[in-house]
Formats: sequence, C-alpha cells, structure tokens
Amino acid sequence: MKTTIKTICILLLFINFGCKKEIKTTIKYYKSHEKSRANVPFSDAVQVNNLYFLTGQIGRNHKTGKLVDGGIKAETKQAILNIQEVLKQHNLTLKNVVKCTVILSDINDFSNMNSIYHTFFNDNLPARTTFAANLVAGAKIEIEVVAAKK
Repeated sequence: MKTTIKTICILLLFINFGCKKEIKTTIKYYKSHEKSRANVPFSDAVQVNNLYFLTGQIGRNHKTGKLVDGGIKAETKQAILNIQEVLKQHNLTLKNVVKCTVILSDINDFSNMNSIYHTFFNDNLPARTTFAANLVAGAKIEIEVVAAKK
C-alpha cells in the first residue's frame, strides 16, 4: 500500500512538472508622446502583456504647461482628457480601462469630481479607489488608470 501511494505521488509530481507551461511575460516601457514630458524620470505607460499601467494625470493642459482654470470639475475633465491622449497612443480608449485610482487634494471635492467622472465612464464602470492626499503642482486631482487590450 505504501509503495502504491509513493508511486502515485511521484507520478503526480512528474505530471505536474511535465505539464507546466512556461508563461512568458513581456514588459515594455513607453516614454511620453508629449514633448514637454520628454525628460521626466518615469514612463507614461508600462505594458505588461495586455495590461497598460498609466502614470497619473493631473488637470494640466500639456500645451500650456499649466493647470486649467475652473477648479475640481475643470481639472477632472482635463485629467481624463490627458488619459485619453495617452491611451490613444496605444490604440486604446476609456472603454479599455479596468481600474482607476483617483486622488483628491480635498475629499470634499468628491461629488463634484464624480459628476464629471461619470460623464466619461457611464457604460463601462472600472473598479475605482478614491482617497485624499497632497498633490504636486497645486493640483486638485490626479487620476491613474490600468487598461486592458482585448
């Protein structure tokens, strides 16, 4: 009986190791398409197989280099427009977004942010985390996303 159990265990181990397929992971780092961000010390997007991890975007107009005027609603809109531009560089759209992280400088801006956010994400509803923290450049919002290419 013990020999049979040992033989079965060895056989199962052999089958397990013999059937294991190697999964290849491809990682690509993409610099920004924006000239103003050519020398930043991070990637605009990192692709891991079919997933794209985008750097957070604030409500900065990349043509002027300044935050847009109009407060949280205007900055939310601009941040999402910036995300759309990065996604476009990889033949993706907001419909490919599966996860959003929204960082607000003031959590009391949540409902105003959400009213604009919802106009961009109404069919597909990515998983989302929202919290408050200090942000760079006096920004009221930063949004980062993960997108999946089908």
